[in-house]
Amino acid sequence: MEPLQNVVWFFEDIFPSSLALPEDRVGLQVQAKDTVDRVMVALELNPRVLKKAARERIDLLYLHHPPLWEPLSRLSYLDPLFSMLAELYFQKISVLAHHTNLDLAPGGIADQWVKLLGLEGSTKPLLPVIHGRKYKIVTFVPPSHLDEVLRALFAQGAGIIGNYEECAFLLPGTGTFLPRAEARPFIGTPGQRETVEEIRVEVEVMSSCLEKVLEALHRTHPYEQPVVDVYPLVTFSSSAGLGRTVHLSSPLPWEAFEERIASLAIPRMEFFGERKAVLQKIALCPGSGRRLVTRVIEERADLFISGDLTHHDVETLCLSSVSYLHLPHGEGERRALRELVPSLREQAQKKGLKVSILFEEDVP
Repeated sequence: MEPLQNVVWFFEDIFPSSLALPEDRVGLQVQAKDTVDRVMVALELNPRVLKKAARERIDLLYLHHPPLWEPLSRLSYLDPLFSMLAELYFQKISVLAHHTNLDLAPGGIADQWVKLLGLEGSTKPLLPVIHGRKYKIVTFVPPSHLDEVLRALFAQGAGIIGNYEECAFLLPGTGTFLPRAEARPFIGTPGQRETVEEIRVEVEVMSSCLEKVLEALHRTHPYEQPVVDVYPLVTFSSSAGLGRTVHLSSPLPWEAFEERIASLAIPRMEFFGERKAVLQKIALCPGSGRRLVTRVIEERADLFISGDLTHHDVETLCLSSVSYLHLPHGEGERRALRELVPSLREQAQKKGLKVSILFEEDVP
């Protein structure tokens, strides 16, 4: 059994919400209890998944498709989504949704398909991530309270950068202020200018933790009115982004590629365009790849593997000599999640996380 927040942080460490596209809805969407023993990974919330979760006494559903997207305008038993959410809460099943951050992150949905297809070569994102869902908090603390404030910030999830925790930048300096008559200063006297030694503290914070970190800061900071600056950060990563382009280390014969695809037994796949003798560069984006069509053409890929393209998207690709393999949205992402689960179990064990992780299709 683990605290819910520890399990959320575990998933956030691997697939940070800061990588999600700005319009996305990610994070802890249902908080039904404070502890977790059993986690089930699933593509989305539906009656079948809900039934399995209740029967298996799941404490946390880790979903790729967020069940809460549009704001709820009313609560009605006639709304099937609300009925499922109400049942989840009644059964004490929380929901953590990781959507585009799971698509973009290293080791996520796209990289699982590179692995599934056995593609070896130089791999990079089709569209690198450049956006912000992360913040930097800056405050000024007297040396006597530095450790207390830092402990409070770290306890709420501040200071996590990649595989490193409790990251902060500390810079000594001098602050000055003049308390007004009605002030009750921690240091100094009303009506007299004061000069004090302070430490400038900088920590990075995920958007999902920002409110709790700020509450912890104000709770532990000794000043009556601490200075707290919050700056939005722009994220750029050469390893994270939408889709992947793989420049193969050696040409892949079309027949060998077809054998690999067939071995995965994904239903409703369909091919468009020219069956080239060999493939040298393959672009892929499991799920929806519409926004990447132009980028795929610019990359001069031989083949694009994705879903949700329109007739005109496919025609545009074929006119540019890019073949297209339709990978149904749900089937492609669910297959990647299945591939991901063993890695999640291994990482949880390494971190000493006392939870079991199941996959939706492994539960009868």
